[in-house]
Amino acid sequence: MSKHLLRVENLYKRFGDNEVLKGISFHLDKGETKVIVGPSGTGKSTILNNINMLVPPDEGKIYLEDVEITGAKDIHKLRQHIGFVFQDFGLFNHLSAKGNVMIGLTRVKKMGKKEAEEIAMEELKRVGLENFADQYPAQLSGGQKQRVGIARALAMRPKLILFDEPTSALDPELTGEVLNVMRKLANEGMTMLIVTHEMGFARTVADELIFMEDGVILEQGSPEKLFTNPEHPRTREFLFKLSEIYNEGER
Repeated sequence: MSKHLLRVENLYKRFGDNEVLKGISFHLDKGETKVIVGPSGTGKSTILNNINMLVPPDEGKIYLEDVEITGAKDIHKLRQHIGFVFQDFGLFNHLSAKGNVMIGLTRVKKMGKKEAEEIAMEELKRVGLENFADQYPAQLSGGQKQRVGIARALAMRPKLILFDEPTSALDPELTGEVLNVMRKLANEGMTMLIVTHEMGFARTVADELIFMEDGVILEQGSPEKLFTNPEHPRTREFLFKLSEIYNEGER
């Protein structure tokens, strides 16, 4: 039996004539945080969509605790173990923050309303939004919406959470509140696979960085290694440029 919580083996994905993924393989252990970085359009988000089977791969296999996701007959059952935090929040506008967190518990897990409400409040408190439980998405800032999205994922008690550019739709001043929640989750041992351009966050939180370009993994290793002594010149060029942008924004 594999010790890895998640195994991704030789993924290929094509959209028309565009081959987006060209043989992607990596693994993720329980309690680990891995961050995928690279230029836009290189297939980072496609990997997350493949793992959750929102977009099935053309070739390759994905395993969650040795259960093959890519061959699963009941993908909905497996998805209960994989949280997904989207770029655009993905909240239901007609539901309150609490209602958005409860909906997966009541509809997917068939949980009673009282128990679902207790868990929803627990997770809203975890992300610092217990006082906003009755607010609707239109009444929340972008950072608050994204934290509701994180609470919704946490409420399902997932084994793994996927984050797809969780701060890309946020103003700079709201980005920090979301990243702080994610740092807290990493410190608590939540298993996370994150696609982001936030290099300062990646450098301090990731157990491993995966650098992708043109549908392949060019290099992977500890943040210290990739930031200070990368093997591939393209890794050095990309991380240096993004680090410069990050440092400029900190001034």
